Amino acid sequence: MKHPKTIEQDLQSLKESDLLKEQPSSPLSTLALKLFFTLGGILTLFLLASFIFLSYPIDNIIISKLESQSPIANTLIIDNIKIIFEQQTQQQLQDIYFAQQKVEFSVCLRGTVEKKSEKQQNQEQQKTLYRITSLYTPKMYQQTFNHVVFEPCNKDTLIMLHSHPYKSCLASATDINTLQKTKQQNPNILMIVMCEPQRFSVYN
Repeated sequence: MKHPKTIEQDLQSLKESDLLKEQPSSPLSTLALKLFFTLGGILTLFLLASFIFLSYPIDNIIISKLESQSPIANTLIIDNIKIIFEQQTQQQLQDIYFAQQKVEFSVCLRGTVEKKSEKQQNQEQQKTLYRITSLYTPKMYQQTFNHVVFEPCNKDTLIMLHSHPYKSCLASATDINTLQKTKQQNPNILMIVMCEPQRFSVYN
């Protein structure tokens, strides 16, 4: 058995580098550690994504982006429908939008409608051309962030437009029902949902 003094001398004789030298880890423990951190990161991302999807309608925004469009040269083209905003009507819509961003609003668009043949890819196609020349705001009985109640547009209205919350351009079931009932009296009427200063979804 060594004397305590001898043990102390042995410890002092050890080099500092020997004391600080890391013990080699086994490949198995290294792999397990990497796997642990990888799974932990994936789980964290999954929980974060779940929270975002539950608290904010990302899917609705994506679908809205696909269904809606921005005017090009004051013109919207959806299938066989062409809408041209004339006489500063598009600018007027933007002014109303910025003035009432906190609530939904409604606007009635008027103008002319005509059937027109256009040649596309060497084929004649029938298009319905809407020229919007004026608009007015109907009486609104109730306005909230995601709802508006307003009196019906006049019979000469070609497009019923109302706003939706930012980037939410999908029409609701109530919107579609309103459009179907109105078309019984006015077959040419369209509905537009406005969800950004220059983004619209058109429904026929």
